[in-house]
Amino acid sequence: MRPVRYPKRTVVLVMAAAGFIAWAPGSEGFACGYEDPKSVSRGSLSWGYPDSLHVIGAISREVAARRLPQANFNRGGVDLFGNKFGLAKKSLEQFGAMLSAASTESWTTSVTIVLLEPMLWSRFEPTAEGFRTAVHVSGAEDGDLVVVTGEAVIAEIAAGHLTFGEAYARGVARLYGEDARIAAFVLNYQRVGADLGTLETAPSRTAAGLNLQNRSAARQSGTANHRGRKSCEC
Repeated sequence: MRPVRYPKRTVVLVMAAAGFIAWAPGSEGFACGYEDPKSVSRGSLSWGYPDSLHVIGAISREVAARRLPQANFNRGGVDLFGNKFGLAKKSLEQFGAMLSAASTESWTTSVTIVLLEPMLWSRFEPTAEGFRTAVHVSGAEDGDLVVVTGEAVIAEIAAGHLTFGEAYARGVARLYGEDARIAAFVLNYQRVGADLGTLETAPSRTAAGLNLQNRSAARQSGTANHRGRKSCEC
């Protein structure tokens, strides 16, 4: 039987679709903004986490003052290969490694972070070997310390350009949970981002870094109120 020859345009589109599926954030039955930007809904977040949406205003001020880059999520262009999610995932994993490096035996509370732009939730669970990072989860669990922040904030911390303490002081990261747990977390982890040490240096999360990733792919082509809230808020 003769092989079927497909037009070059069809082959390119199939390869692009395959690349997107390979980088898709998850298949757990819930979506985030990286999968469908139109699905993002942040309104209900403030019900469980009062004033959490103030972080958006704080981030905007930092971007305007050029102390933060614009989030990749907010940049235009079609993200066929899922590079925006890939960069965010790498930043979150680097952040988890930084938490592990600074971890103390006394810290036993899991930490859940939500990136406001795509409404992407990730969870960091303390273990004997350090924090176990799970990117793209359905939400916070009972008893978690919740951090509401932005994509660029975590990216800058992961790259060693910003400390968690600075982010907290500037209002671009808000914490929710028991007061004692919040105070202990800020005290123990405020220097995260100050010294990468032997950790892998995170790549640039600026537009140039995103474009480089795109070209490479083309060439290859809380509080108690949050109890029961397992939604991705998308």
